[in-house]
Amino acid sequence: MKRFGAVLLAAVLLVPAFAGASGSWTTLTVKDGPSEQAYLVQEYTGTVRITFLGDCTLGGEEKSRNLYRGFVKTVERNGYAWPFRNLTALTAQDDLTVANLEGVLSDRELNKVSKEFNFRGSTAYTEILKEGSVECVTLANNHSHDYDRAGYEDTVRALEDAGVAYFCTDSMAVWRNDDGLMIGFLGVSGSLSGSRARSYEEQARVLKSMGCAAVITVMHTGTEYETEPDGYQRQVVNRALSCGTDLIIGHHPHVVQGYEVRDGVPVVYSLGNCVFGGNTNPRDHDALAVQADLSFEDGELTGITLHFYPVSVSGEEHYNDYSPVLLSGKDAERVLQKMETSTGVSPGAFTEGEGAAVTVPVP
Repeated sequence: MKRFGAVLLAAVLLVPAFAGASGSWTTLTVKDGPSEQAYLVQEYTGTVRITFLGDCTLGGEEKSRNLYRGFVKTVERNGYAWPFRNLTALTAQDDLTVANLEGVLSDRELNKVSKEFNFRGSTAYTEILKEGSVECVTLANNHSHDYDRAGYEDTVRALEDAGVAYFCTDSMAVWRNDDGLMIGFLGVSGSLSGSRARSYEEQARVLKSMGCAAVITVMHTGTEYETEPDGYQRQVVNRALSCGTDLIIGHHPHVVQGYEVRDGVPVVYSLGNCVFGGNTNPRDHDALAVQADLSFEDGELTGITLHFYPVSVSGEEHYNDYSPVLLSGKDAERVLQKMETSTGVSPGAFTEGEGAAVTVPVP
């Protein structure tokens, strides 16, 4: 059954839509002034599979640009399909894939902001995302403005030109499947207090008013290399739960952290890195890819099954080849044990093909 409705969106500006592997994407920005948009809302019954990937830096620091084992030279030798080639078993078989794009895509000579690390890659690297079946990225992180506002705008323009969807702290993304089901995505970087909290609350309200059947929060926060969630992560989770989010996925600590269920909502605190061009040999190669199966009945979210897939960020043991591989056997069990140690919650037993799976019914 389909139902039509003109939904009043207080302060919504519609930005270009992008066609995905299935369905389509739209980026929304909250602005002053009302706007009205009619949506076809489908009382959909079925399952949507979403793959989430951690920190992806497509490029690196300027000083690494000419290194033989740097990201740029590695991609020059191996091609744009190289970085995600071992993960397409997941990303090419889902409905949509969302990754954290941590860095700037620009071909201009721009001034760096003053900080320890500044990451930049070519705008052509959007082809890496497309080859990897990554349909959407979050720019809500601490490196999307490494080259100030100009670098951020170049990144957005490159993504739009390539048809890759995005969201950030000041914008939302909505995915709509061919049957009209809508899922909204919110990005958080750092914390949710003061004006940041008010902006997040307004964005969450807009997504709900549009008729999104599920709202997912992707947070980039925590303490680097800490194996347990910290106060910032807990604060973001508390605020997001109060605004009615249905799933929370995190990264930033560069290491794997665990998951738990809060008020019936699954929270994954840190996926760690993924395709990470920012370091020729990261301190910790262990990471996670997570697939979330969202089940709907007559347009209502009824349950979420999480599949945890342990990953190594490199196929080489002693250096980064920027081509993550799925782990199995004892290596996979080691990563899952890190999750349980982090939060005290077991992600379940690992099986080939399904990862470690846990189902959370919606209360």
